[in-house]
Amino acid sequence: MTRTTQGSPGGRARQRGSGRSSAFLISDGVLPSNEGRGYVLRRIMRRAMRHAQLLGAREPLMHRLVWALVREMGQAYPDLVRAEKLIEETLQLEETRFRKTLERGLSILDEKSSSLKKGDMFDGDTAFTLYDTYGFPLDLTQDALKSRGISVDLASFTDAMEKQKVKARASWSGSGDTASENIWFPLREKTRRHRVPRL
Repeated sequence: MTRTTQGSPGGRARQRGSGRSSAFLISDGVLPSNEGRGYVLRRIMRRAMRHAQLLGAREPLMHRLVWALVREMGQAYPDLVRAEKLIEETLQLEETRFRKTLERGLSILDEKSSSLKKGDMFDGDTAFTLYDTYGFPLDLTQDALKSRGISVDLASFTDAMEKQKVKARASWSGSGDTASENIWFPLREKTRRHRVPRL
């Protein structure tokens, strides 16, 4: 099964490294988001959270390790001390949210890939559905399948994403913004024509 393929010392080392990187980014004012440095932080955090689960953690774990990092490196990096509470709260909130996403995503991934064997390719459309509908990132899908020697069909994933973008743009063109413009511009012209001249 996908969720029991890791848990090695290498996985634990990656988890520690990711946790440390996350703490430093948060202490530098970066918070998890879907763009820019926040997106990089979220990817680092979620990879570490996945490894924690694979190691058997059943509850949010990363925030409990912050005190050890602060004790070890706080003197050299005082920002860690000042941001300790923020780091703990951010890690706990993100891990709590992500665990729900991870459980749902891995369950679907296990089901959809159960018939695949080493060297096979996982359907890109399904990988996109995991990403778009369930919030399960592509890199985690790839990471979960990599140990089984299964790759993701990136061409069909990209194609599905492009189709979604086209659909989103079409929906946007019929949104309230367009309707507002249709009201606003005639109203502005009417106001100009009836403007009272200055004395």
